[in-house]
Amino acid sequence: MILLGDTKIRSDASLLFNFGLAANTNTPQEEKDKQLVSDLMYKRRKIHQGGEYWDNRDKKPVEMMGPGSILSAKRWSPMLNDALMLAGILRRQEFHFALNSDEGAIWQNLRAQHIGGAQFQKRRAVFGSAVNTASQPALSSEQALCLKFFHKVPRVLWENGKPRVFVRELLGLKLFGYKPVFNFDQVSFIYSGGGKKPTFQNYLTGLREAGFNRRNRVSIMRSLSEFLFDDLNALRTIGD
Repeated sequence: MILLGDTKIRSDASLLFNFGLAANTNTPQEEKDKQLVSDLMYKRRKIHQGGEYWDNRDKKPVEMMGPGSILSAKRWSPMLNDALMLAGILRRQEFHFALNSDEGAIWQNLRAQHIGGAQFQKRRAVFGSAVNTASQPALSSEQALCLKFFHKVPRVLWENGKPRVFVRELLGLKLFGYKPVFNFDQVSFIYSGGGKKPTFQNYLTGLREAGFNRRNRVSIMRSLSEFLFDDLNALRTIGD
């Protein structure tokens, strides 16, 4: 499993403790997180020694740095990020969109307010034709929640006149045969078959064709809209 999202997820204590870091060194990408990672590794050791996982007491607890799900690399570069994506894709791993604490609070608030397709059907069963069918969303209720989130927090996809790394990752998943899976708690991506052969050359070619290198917002958002929502215009105003 690989977690995708904002750079802040590398500093989220809960995510780090549960998923760890995929790293090329024994220290995290940001110097400010060194103590946090050390404290979380100490917590893992204490839980292990306390016998909560008695069958594994003869083994060492999994290290925070190295085998984890969140990329944290010294001298980070887009190509290094692409390498992690391609490694996961080649192994048909699942990818999950992870939210930092601020984003998580926004998601939960939108979720509490959201009335989608499932709720509409329940109302229609009670009130019949009194419910206006024109109000029924074309998207699934879960998709509609995710779309509201992206419009509420557009910087997840586009910031300061350019696409975020998360966009680069989404375009790669689309290119190599993945599909999004929505629920009210998260968005994940699983391999569905087909797609291009996962190579650096195909990845870079796909990014160029989508307009990523030119920061072509209209082209990029059309591609993401189709991938996520089967609607070329769903994300049309993001970054506008």
